[in-house]
Amino acid sequence: MSLAKILLAKTGLLEPARRIRSAGTRATCVALHPVRERLTRLPDPWFLMTSAAPLASPYREHLEELRRDGVTRLSGQVPPAALAELRGSFEIFVQRLDAATATQAAAQGDVTESEEYFDAASRQYSSNDPFTFSRALLEVCLKPELTSLINRYLGKTAYITQGVALRIEPNPNTGFSSFQWHHDAWGKRINMMIILTEVGKGDQHMTYAKGSHRLRHSYDKYVNSRFSHEEFAERCSHLEVLNCYAKPGDIYIFDSNGIHSGNRTNGRARDTFIIEYTRLAHAIWAHRIPPEFLQGFSEKQLEPLSWILRQDRSKRPLAPPVNSWVDQLLSVDKWLL
Repeated sequence: MSLAKILLAKTGLLEPARRIRSAGTRATCVALHPVRERLTRLPDPWFLMTSAAPLASPYREHLEELRRDGVTRLSGQVPPAALAELRGSFEIFVQRLDAATATQAAAQGDVTESEEYFDAASRQYSSNDPFTFSRALLEVCLKPELTSLINRYLGKTAYITQGVALRIEPNPNTGFSSFQWHHDAWGKRINMMIILTEVGKGDQHMTYAKGSHRLRHSYDKYVNSRFSHEEFAERCSHLEVLNCYAKPGDIYIFDSNGIHSGNRTNGRARDTFIIEYTRLAHAIWAHRIPPEFLQGFSEKQLEPLSWILRQDRSKRPLAPPVNSWVDQLLSVDKWLL
């Protein structure tokens, strides 16, 4: 304990001092939060001046839909051979976990540092190293038409910071973790959800409040980004809710600032990859990507992976030391540039 803390403790002022400091920190965060929300949404003028020609159809229409609703569904983006490869690698991943007796890894909040695990309580298989599955995944998430669509929406060159693979099994229980109304608490960010299985009305599916991507959430709603039914009704009762049904190989691209929810049912399981694209270099995961998977892509195509490829797994864990947009709010230098 420092000398100052010793003196404060002896005079009975240590706890009051801590409360004052905590209140000051909170006041600073509350003041900085809307500033960052505005600044990080501004398009990069250089990107706008140097970006390529306008998007061709149908990507132009998908961009319009994304800007209007915060979510768009793309079909036919995964060729049949690539889809078969992805589904086959997914089965190997699930079988590997089953053979390992599906031991659940220790988790910290929503972040599990294990490479892969099975959560028996939520009935969910998860991998935090999906880029090891198949080169076909890179072919999808680096597809120039898709990355151009994402860049145009974000107004800046976007980079992949994290990816996950999930098998979400039937479960009669819902309303927990990401299976309730929430936003992702990362500001304006894009999630690409690649769905490998048929998803219908009675299956495990996502719902999205169309237009909610334009909402500005308070600092407190970043600290706790979940919404009760009453809070959702208060903010989104006027909005149409989209049920994200899908055919195998469909892709949903959505702004994770919008209010959305996973839904659990007794219907079919959903196999999906979720890849996150952001504008700022924060919370970058040290994903493993086999070098042979990178062969054949141009330097321009690989640009969205450049932040991940700089990570050294021998010197740092899989998960980054800071996993919350909230925790970095006071580090102004990380979001002003």
